[in-house]
Amino acid sequence: MAVTITSRYWNEHAETLSRDQIHTMQAAGLRALLDHIMAGDNMYSRRLKAAGVDPADIHTPEDFTALVPLTSKDDLRDEMQSTGQAMPHLCVPRSEIRLAGPSAGTSGSSTFQAFTAADLDTNIEMIARIQWAGGFRPDDVLFLMTTPFAPWAHIVREAAKRIGINWIIFDDHVVQNINRYAGTIENLRPTVMHCGLSTLRSLTADPDQTRLGDCHHVIVSGAELGPEARLEFQNRLGLEVTTISGHGSDFNLFAVECDQHDGDHWIGEENVLVEIVNPDTGLPVARGEIGEMVITDFYRRATPHLRWRTEDLFVEKTGACACGRTGRRFTCLGRASNRVTAGGRHIHPYQVEASLAQIAAGRNKEFALVRHKGDPGFLDLRIVNAARPETGNTAVEAIETHLGQELGTRVRVRFVRELSMVGYKTLRVIGPEMDPAPD
Repeated sequence: MAVTITSRYWNEHAETLSRDQIHTMQAAGLRALLDHIMAGDNMYSRRLKAAGVDPADIHTPEDFTALVPLTSKDDLRDEMQSTGQAMPHLCVPRSEIRLAGPSAGTSGSSTFQAFTAADLDTNIEMIARIQWAGGFRPDDVLFLMTTPFAPWAHIVREAAKRIGINWIIFDDHVVQNINRYAGTIENLRPTVMHCGLSTLRSLTADPDQTRLGDCHHVIVSGAELGPEARLEFQNRLGLEVTTISGHGSDFNLFAVECDQHDGDHWIGEENVLVEIVNPDTGLPVARGEIGEMVITDFYRRATPHLRWRTEDLFVEKTGACACGRTGRRFTCLGRASNRVTAGGRHIHPYQVEASLAQIAAGRNKEFALVRHKGDPGFLDLRIVNAARPETGNTAVEAIETHLGQELGTRVRVRFVRELSMVGYKTLRVIGPEMDPAPD
């Protein structure tokens, strides 16, 4: 099938499939994956047999979700421990592997994934769609900041080449290296970038120094971005910022915003089944309700993920998007475990991000919530303000008042020069032992 490239779509046919077409393709893909898994001895075939699952009983995605048990990363780690194998979920001979590597290990010990040649080709195609939706075009110069050792680093480069980007500047994405990144941008003048949100904010924190040169589009990962924060990037820097949400270390799969910025389109539903479930019961939630995202990448043959719990909260958007893409759209709300109790309320970082974006004193600044042993009766918030550390009580009071009204609890804010990070991500919830401004 020839790929049709338009100004809006990388692959118009795939990105505008009808929901009936997607449902039919998912049914066939899920059944093919189960047949493939059950033909060998691997973690999944053992789990399915133990659960009494017969692939012959599965004809639709609904059958699949009703009969196949959920899988977690801890299940994989337990199998790694009990079998002594790095990849107990490997479903092809090692001779068929063309790429393999570890996860970043930010949530514990690393796990490993592998790809056949066909796995890679499909994954690269889906990432090309993401880059195109984010404004990347042929002959752009890409500055790619990513974890260099993970398979994602190879796949995202190959996707950029596929859409016609021949000059790719490559580096890691550690905020401590901001001065090096700024020097690279000044000297090599990339036109598009892919980096973490914290990295972009560090590069643009000083209003007197943009440090972005010729860059016109940036795809950011690691956190959601409020509309007011995005508009500030556009108005102040002429920069179009697009967010992606998903998993690079485990799946190399993401949802991406289009130019409408109305939720993240899940890219490649003809290859992937996405569910939103109640994290406590595992049952599906109604559309528009918050739940945990569960992924089955049924195109994979080397190390597929079978109803894999992401541990991240999402909510599905309702209605159609004006861009014409038919994939389901989601808003990422962050890790299910990332919340604090404040004044009798459970507060998540995504709520704080959205609220901070509405006020100039807090917009586009990195932050962390301090989790105390008990409920302190207020939200304890640390905000990075390294560019203007002398900012006084006026900004603090403005943020405390605004967030207090928005979140329904008392708020205490302290500006700090830096916060703890894991790789390119700011830790959004920290304990008192990591608090840079303790009592």
